[in-house]
Amino acid sequence: MIECWRQTDDDSWKGEEERTRENWMFSFHTGKTLAPWSRSFSPRLVMKGHTQCDELPSQALLYLDLEVEMHVQAIVGDAGMIPVDLERALDLGIEVFLLSEGCAVNPSCIAALWRHSLRTGYLAARIALNQGSNPRMVWQSFVGGILHDIGMLVFLTQHPEVFTTVVEISQSRGGSLAVLERRLLGYTHGESGATFLARWGIDEVLLSIAAFHDDPWKIPNAAFGPLTAVYAGNFVEGGGIAQDGDGVIGREGEAYLTCLGLWDDLPIWQSWMPSIPQLAIH
Repeated sequence: MIECWRQTDDDSWKGEEERTRENWMFSFHTGKTLAPWSRSFSPRLVMKGHTQCDELPSQALLYLDLEVEMHVQAIVGDAGMIPVDLERALDLGIEVFLLSEGCAVNPSCIAALWRHSLRTGYLAARIALNQGSNPRMVWQSFVGGILHDIGMLVFLTQHPEVFTTVVEISQSRGGSLAVLERRLLGYTHGESGATFLARWGIDEVLLSIAAFHDDPWKIPNAAFGPLTAVYAGNFVEGGGIAQDGDGVIGREGEAYLTCLGLWDDLPIWQSWMPSIPQLAIH
């Protein structure tokens, strides 16, 4: 799958059109649909041989479950129960975060990324509710927000030194994280995350969120949906590992939100931040 990304990134795309969801999304459809969840599933099947992970205590899993459950229950009142397939995708994300904390990676990086991801998911769900989205779109926004940076976990566990260097260069020089990722790693964290999730037959909307959460305007004929909600929640939350799409909005982002008639809603979304709790893995 990595080769699929290498063949279709911005530097090597040979098609006549700009690279978009339509002309390379086909490369995702290689995984099988997630089986019914039984807590026996483990992403170690994907990560085995590439990382040195230790078993984590069951208390850690319980703590993350409680954190997520608190946010899920806050959404249930407005959107109903989370669909089964999206709950499975959510459980996959939780276990990947747990496995990553057991690897030889600075725990503060994983904790910051978890806090950012969960808060982004919650913000995205609230934004979707604010825009009158149907219940499935609300839950896709929530789960997509939690999974949107999962490609960073892949980089942190498989290429920790290179990715750490990429982040440091991006922070010190103010360059685009995606450009540096593609230059030094061959593909971006969005592409890496979508590739990883595709192996488990994840909902296609969630794949689009993972791949395009920093540049949703690359999707043609854009309309408000879970991708927009996660994009907005991502930069409004502004935490996690510093990157071009978090905490700031560029000209393309402003034009995108303006085109969708959402620019005036930005202050409303930002006003929700004080009510979002601070969270971390313990």
